[in-house]
Amino acid sequence: MSSHGSRENGERRGKPPKSCIFCRRSHVVCSGERPCALCIKRDIAHLCSTEEPRSTGAGAGAAGTIAGETASNLLIPQSFVSQNVGSEFSSLNEFLSILEDPMTDVPMSDALPGDTDATITSPPAPAAMPVTAPTEEQQHAAAAREQFFLTAADPSIEMTPEDRLKLVINAKLEAGLLKPYDYAAGYTRLQEYMDGHMSGPSRQRILKPLSSIRPAFRSIARSLKDVDLVLVEESFERMLLGYDRVFTSMSMPACLWRRTGEIYRANKEFARLVHCTVDELREGRHAIYELMSEESAVNFWEKYGSIAFDKGQKAVLTSCKLRAVRDNGEGTHCCFSFTIRRDRYNIPVCIVGNFIPIPR
Repeated sequence: MSSHGSRENGERRGKPPKSCIFCRRSHVVCSGERPCALCIKRDIAHLCSTEEPRSTGAGAGAAGTIAGETASNLLIPQSFVSQNVGSEFSSLNEFLSILEDPMTDVPMSDALPGDTDATITSPPAPAAMPVTAPTEEQQHAAAAREQFFLTAADPSIEMTPEDRLKLVINAKLEAGLLKPYDYAAGYTRLQEYMDGHMSGPSRQRILKPLSSIRPAFRSIARSLKDVDLVLVEESFERMLLGYDRVFTSMSMPACLWRRTGEIYRANKEFARLVHCTVDELREGRHAIYELMSEESAVNFWEKYGSIAFDKGQKAVLTSCKLRAVRDNGEGTHCCFSFTIRRDRYNIPVCIVGNFIPIPR
C-alpha cells in the first residue's frame, strides 16, 4: 500500500515546469507560464520561450580546448538569491562563451545578401497609451516608497547603528530608490572594446584567467542578497572618499578602478601621464584597459585572474605601456603595480594601481 501511495504521489506531483531561456540566463526562478511573470515585467513577453535560438558555426584552434573545459559550467543550472548577481554571472558567461566560440554568428533573417526582394520594414509607430488607473504593482511601489520615508525618519527604533543602516538601506532598496552597481554593463563594455581593438589571440589569452575565476565567484555570490550588494557599494563609496585624500597627497601617478575596469578615481599625476583632466578619470568615463596597449591590457587581465580570489595575494608588480587619451603617440612605458581591494565576502571590489614612468 505504501509503495502504491508513493507512486500516486509522484505521479500527482509531476515534473517541475521548465524555465524560459531568459530566466535561465539570469539564474532566477521561472514562474512556468508562457509568457512567464518575469518576461511580462521586462516587456519581453513575445520572446518568452523554453527553446534556445539556433546559432551557426563552431570554434576552432586553441579556443576549442578551453570551450570543452568550461562547457559543463555553462550548462549547470545556477540559482542566485540576488537577481543582480545572477545578471552579472550570466553576462560573464555570455561574454566568455562568445570568446570561446569566436566563429558563432548572431542568427540573422533568411534573406540572402543578393536577394533583391528582401526589404527592411520599419516598426509601426507606437499607439497612444490610454490613461489608466494605477496598477497593483504601481500602488505597491508607492507604498514601499512611503514605508522607506517612514523608516528613515523614525528614530525610536532601538538598535545598533549598523543594524539601523541596514534597515534603512533595505527599505530604500524595496522602494526601488537604490540599486546595486550594474557589473553586467561592465562586461558588455569590455567585450565591445575587445571586439573593436584586440586581435583574436589576445582575446583568447584574456579568456583563460576570466574562466578560472568564474567558479570562485559563483560559489560566493549565489547566496548574496541585493541588500548585501548595496552595503558593499556603500563601503566602496566610503573607500573612494578615503582615496580622494590619499591621491591628493601622492606624487606618484595612481588610479583606482572597479573589477570590470572602469576608472573611478585618479590623481593629477596620472591624468598628466595620459593627457587628460582628473574629472575625466571619474565615475567610469574611461576604463584602465582603454588606456593600455594591447599587450599590457592582456598582461593585466592574466595577472589579475591568477590572484583575484586568493586571500594570500593582494599586490602584483609588473610593467605596462600607457596610451594617451587624446593622441596616438608611442605611449609611456611604466613600472606598474596594482593592489586588489576585496569586500567582506572576498570578492574583488576595486583595484588600485601605481605607475612609475620609465625614461627612454
